[in-house]
Amino acid sequence: MATTDRTVADWIAEGETTIAVFCNALGCEHGAALKLADLPPKLTRDRLARQARCARCGSRGAQVMKDMAEHYRRMKEESGFDPIPRPAPLL
Repeated sequence: MATTDRTVADWIAEGETTIAVFCNALGCEHGAALKLADLPPKLTRDRLARQARCARCGSRGAQVMKDMAEHYRRMKEESGFDPIPRPAPLL
């Protein structure tokens, strides 16, 4: 069963406002959150992953995924639940 590649328009329709992009270059570890409104609506995840250029090292290619920091912020705002683990208090 073939799946279609997700687009910026798909993410926006689901209520997302940002997407996380991480450099694939060995040792770089640079990441950024991109505003979906600044990207073309028909841009696919695969194309973004191939064409992204790291602002730190200049390498092409990236891992593209849901912006979990934004997701957790929204979750806390909407439900009051804070999914970020915290150390247990010392007794």
